[in-house]
Amino acid sequence: MSRWSASSLFAALLFVPSAAADVRLEVSGAVLSAPPFVEVRVDLTNRGDAVAHAVTIEAELLGGRERTRLEGDLPPGQTRGAYLRFAVGFPPAGVHPLALHVQYSRTGAGGDAASQRAYLLLALGATPPAAVRLAAPDVRLDTSAAVTARLESADGRAHRVRLRLLTPLGLQPFGTEPEVDVPATGAVLGALKVLRGSAPRPSRQGVVVLAETVGEEVANASAATAVVEVQPDPAWLPRLRRPLAAVVMALLAGAIYAELREKRRRDRR
Repeated sequence: MSRWSASSLFAALLFVPSAAADVRLEVSGAVLSAPPFVEVRVDLTNRGDAVAHAVTIEAELLGGRERTRLEGDLPPGQTRGAYLRFAVGFPPAGVHPLALHVQYSRTGAGGDAASQRAYLLLALGATPPAAVRLAAPDVRLDTSAAVTARLESADGRAHRVRLRLLTPLGLQPFGTEPEVDVPATGAVLGALKVLRGSAPRPSRQGVVVLAETVGEEVANASAATAVVEVQPDPAWLPRLRRPLAAVVMALLAGAIYAELREKRRRDRR
C-alpha cells in the first residue's frame, strides 16, 4: 500500500441478507490526493438482486463531512463511483477511518428509504500495522441495548482508543463515545449504547464499530461489524385487545341468545 491510499482489503459495507429481493452493497475506494485536501474515490457495487435508486453517500473524515450522489440508479451487478474532497489540514500521519452512510430508495418513485453503513481505512502519510484487534458480537435490541466491543493489543503495546458506533436509518447511538485503555496483553471490553428509532420490528440491522488510537504520534484505527437483531413488538396483547373483545362480545351474545331460547322453551311447557 502506498503512503496515500485506501485499500479494498480495508473496506466493508455491512448488509443483512433477506429472502426477498434486496440491495446488497460492497464498497471499495482509493485516495487520490494527499493533505491538506484529501480527495477520495468511493466505488459502490450492488451485489444484490434489486435496483438501488437515488443513491447518496454521506462521508465523515477527521471531523469534516461531505455528501455526494451517484449518477443514475445502481442495478444489480454494476459498480458506480463518486468523489469526495475533504479539507483536513495536516493531521497526524497514519491510518484514519472514513465513515460512510449510504442511503438509497428501493423504488424508483421515491420513498421506501433504506441505508447501510460502511467504512474505509485510509493510509495518510504512513502505513502502520494494526494497533488493536477489534470484534463485536451480534446483539438483540428491544428499545435499547449495548453493543459490546472486545479489544486486544495487536502489537504487544498498550493503547488508548476511542470507540464510535455507526448506525443505519432507524437506529440511534446514545451517549458519549467512550475511551478504553487496551493493555499490552489480554482483552478488554467497551460498551456502546444503541436505541431503536424507526427500525421495523422484527428486522436485522448492520452496524459498524470504529476504534481510533488517542494521543499517539502515528494514528491508527480498526473496525468491526455486527448485526443488531430488532426484536418483535413485545406489546402483542394490546394489539389483540380489539379482536379479543369482539370474540368475547360474540360469545356473550351467543350465550344470551341461548339463554333466551331456553327460557322461551320452558315457558311454553
